[in-house]
Amino acid sequence: MKPKIKRISIYVFLSIANFIINFLIYNVSFNKQATPFIHEEQRVESALMMISTTIPAFLVTSIFFSLAFYFMRNKYN
Repeated sequence: MKPKIKRISIYVFLSIANFIINFLIYNVSFNKQATPFIHEEQRVESALMMISTTIPAFLVTSIFFSLAFYFMRNKYN
């Protein structure tokens, strides 16, 4: 039972790491490219949009890729 829990925890960590890396890449690139050219009100609007669209999208894709790697590993091992 322990190896299965260990394997699942590895894939959970992979999902979290993937989410964090994607979010940091998006956030840094947005701040460098768009922030100097927008007003404070537009920053607030873009932050709200990022919370409602980008973060869930990154979460779903990170879970999807972790599950894909999990099932591929089980299929080919």
